Amino acid sequence: MRRRLLLSALPLLLCLLLVLPQAVSAEVLAGVHLGYGRTNYSQVLGHKDLSNSEWSAGIWANYHHEELLFTALYHGSLGLQDFDANRHLAHVGANYRFLVEDILQVYGGLGYHLVSTRFETPEIDSGERHVLTGHGFTGQVVVDIALSEEFKTSATVVANPWAKWSHQADKVTDANIDSAPAFVYKIELNYDVSEDFGAHLSLLGNTYKVPAFTRSSGSIGETKSSSVSINLGVTRKF
Repeated sequence: MRRRLLLSALPLLLCLLLVLPQAVSAEVLAGVHLGYGRTNYSQVLGHKDLSNSEWSAGIWANYHHEELLFTALYHGSLGLQDFDANRHLAHVGANYRFLVEDILQVYGGLGYHLVSTRFETPEIDSGERHVLTGHGFTGQVVVDIALSEEFKTSATVVANPWAKWSHQADKVTDANIDSAPAFVYKIELNYDVSEDFGAHLSLLGNTYKVPAFTRSSGSIGETKSSSVSINLGVTRKF
């Protein structure tokens, strides 16, 4: 059911790109994508070596204004195997261009980051539903390279050194968890098919750590996760 909801949302996101008015700005590039990837948990609540394949979908937008670059991203994924899980990643950022060198442009800035993971597996608490949520301010670097008039590539690294985490299970939320780092990276290639539309290929990954903590039911071990997906989509300029 969740997979059908995710896939049915993509036409709606695509329609947004088609119906938004051209008058918004000539400096906005927006896109939607579908992806496939994998998440590995070296530890999850103290249990070791769990992994999961995933379908994913997302929407993103970049707005350029002189030396400024504003970015927004949402990426959601659904697990495909016995490890029933889904993940949500959202990020917004504001960046300043501090280097221009021929075809190279480098931006740096600040943003805000939210990541949430929900999972149910018989290997943990007999299949009880767990939710881990982390959020906080980030630093980021964006590197844009214009390979040609039609081809452009970009790399983004987002770092949240002190993500604030919370855990929810059995309708009880624990927020007294120490801060821990979370990172996001994205490598992408855009090809302009026409003046307004383009094709988009990207590699998106994130890693995070949730420290061990204590709740009323006892001690909960730490969680370490890394994920990566390859995504294909379309873009539109406004």
